[in-house]
Amino acid sequence: MFAVFLDRDGVINVDTEYLCDIDKLVFESRVIEALSHISKELPAETCKVIVVTNQSGVARGLFTLEQCERFAQQFLEAVATASNDEARIDDYLFCPHHPTEGAAPYRIECECRKPKPGLLTRAQSAHHLDLTASFMIGDQDRDIRAGQAVGCYTILIQPDVTTMTEISTSADAISTNLFDAVTLIIQEVHRRT
Repeated sequence: MFAVFLDRDGVINVDTEYLCDIDKLVFESRVIEALSHISKELPAETCKVIVVTNQSGVARGLFTLEQCERFAQQFLEAVATASNDEARIDDYLFCPHHPTEGAAPYRIECECRKPKPGLLTRAQSAHHLDLTASFMIGDQDRDIRAGQAVGCYTILIQPDVTTMTEISTSADAISTNLFDAVTLIIQEVHRRT
C-alpha cells in the first residue's frame, strides 16, 4: 500500500491564507479532474490519497481546533460534491502547531509541522503504508522536505515555470498543476509494475 500525499493550500485550493471558512474555498484549476483521475486509475485497495497540511491558524488563535476539524469534513464533502462522488480523499491530516507564534498548548516545536514528516508517519501507521513507494505533492519547500525525509517521490507544483525557485532543484519532478502531477504519478506507478 502506498499513498499520494497532497499539500492543501496552493495545490488543491487557492491559497487565501488561514482558510477555515468553506464559503471561501476555491479549487485550483483541474483539481477535481485530477482527483477523479487518480481515484479511477489507482484504487483505494492499493493507494491512499491523503491531505497533509500545516494549519497554524489554530496556534495563532485565528480559529479553533474544532473549527479546523469541521472545515476538514466540509472540505471532503466539497470534493465529493464537485466530482459527483468520483474523486476521493481517504484521509485528511493537519498540524495545528507553530513553534514561535500563538499560545499554549499549540505553540510548540512538534514533529507534525512540515517540513518534519510527522503527518506522513502518522498516515503510515494508520494505513500501513510503504512511504518509500509513496508520493508527496506540494508547492513549498517544506512539503518537498517532508516527503524526502521519509523517502517519498516528491513533486513540486509550480504554476509559473518562468519564476522557478531553488525548491525545484530538490524535488524529483516539477508540474504546473495537480492534474499534470497526477498524470506523472500514474505513469510512474505503471512503470514500477
